[in-house]
Amino acid sequence: MEIINSFQIKNANIVLENEILKNSSIYIENGIIKEIEQNSYKDINTIDAGGSYVLPGFIDLHCDAIEKEIEVRPNVHIPFDIAITELDKKMAMAGITTIFHSISFAENFSNKAVLRTMSMADKIIQKIKEMSEKLGVENKIHLRYEITYSEAIPIIEDLIKKSYIDLLSIMDHTPGQGQFKTLEQFKNYYQSHFKDNEHQLEVVIKNKQESRENYGLSNAKKIADICKSFGVPLASHDDDTIEKIDFVRECGAIISEFPMSLEVASYAHNNGISVIVGSPNIVRGGSHNNNIKAIDVIKAGYADIVCSDYIPSTLIYAFAKIYKENILSLPEISKMFSLNPAKAIKLDKETGKIEKNYKANLIIVDLDSELPRIQKTFVNGVEVYSSCTRK
Repeated sequence: MEIINSFQIKNANIVLENEILKNSSIYIENGIIKEIEQNSYKDINTIDAGGSYVLPGFIDLHCDAIEKEIEVRPNVHIPFDIAITELDKKMAMAGITTIFHSISFAENFSNKAVLRTMSMADKIIQKIKEMSEKLGVENKIHLRYEITYSEAIPIIEDLIKKSYIDLLSIMDHTPGQGQFKTLEQFKNYYQSHFKDNEHQLEVVIKNKQESRENYGLSNAKKIADICKSFGVPLASHDDDTIEKIDFVRECGAIISEFPMSLEVASYAHNNGISVIVGSPNIVRGGSHNNNIKAIDVIKAGYADIVCSDYIPSTLIYAFAKIYKENILSLPEISKMFSLNPAKAIKLDKETGKIEKNYKANLIIVDLDSELPRIQKTFVNGVEVYSSCTRK
């Protein structure tokens, strides 16, 4: 791949933090934005945006697509290096310039959730870190920790000490709260995923509930203290009550992923915790678990960040839906996909918006066609994806 040290993007509608510059140009040198001007072109290598929008690249704080890329069918695994390489291409195609791979550390009660075991999760993290310099987009790790899994704490602490973890979220999938309000919801989920019989399910439920009661909350505090000691941002997952928001705030959480009700989203947002909603929920018009609609959280003004959750390709379609329904202005929408996630994890001094001396992590996007299309993606000024359209 030829890497051009300096070039310009012209004839662009550039979405800045608080405005749109029409028919403008961006000058990029050695991966950094050097100038943003209206109707000013230099005699250098030029990319003509043709009136399309130029946005800061998407920063995706929560994406567990790596699991599906590795396990293409139940217990059928693709080698890690191939899976990571191919997913990296898909990220660039989706307009994602910084991806936080969500890797789960959860107890394997059923002996079937192979990818979410401590051993496998650790290996995936190690391989991503090993390959990161050779990949197209910026690859980071979002470690998801199930609070009933005591045995994982030493391994997680070691990964944090090695600076392998860029974001950590605490999860609690014990039936009777959170994502699984009832035992029936929990059973339906486990049976659909792992085909456990009734007796096996009862054992799983009993172990989960006993683990949470005995040491779940203390484990959450231990992990939170480790994160605080090493400066790792902390998030909470599937918050369902005001009391839980208060608990995770005390632990130091700065992000609430997928709050379960508008009341909880409002409370988190109004108390300085960034609220994340998922783009699949926006695109589908609702939650696959029949929880709150993400678009309602956005309309109410309580959503701060949009992530891809489990389908990277849905980010641009969610962006376009919010835009075409005139829910927010383009700069406001862009913040939810780029600047706000950068701020939440303290990357906003170098990326997340189009500004002089910021990284040239950019996407050129056609938003006005029937379906939106990512035309080009740049990471540190390097073109990592370009689409072609049949005429």
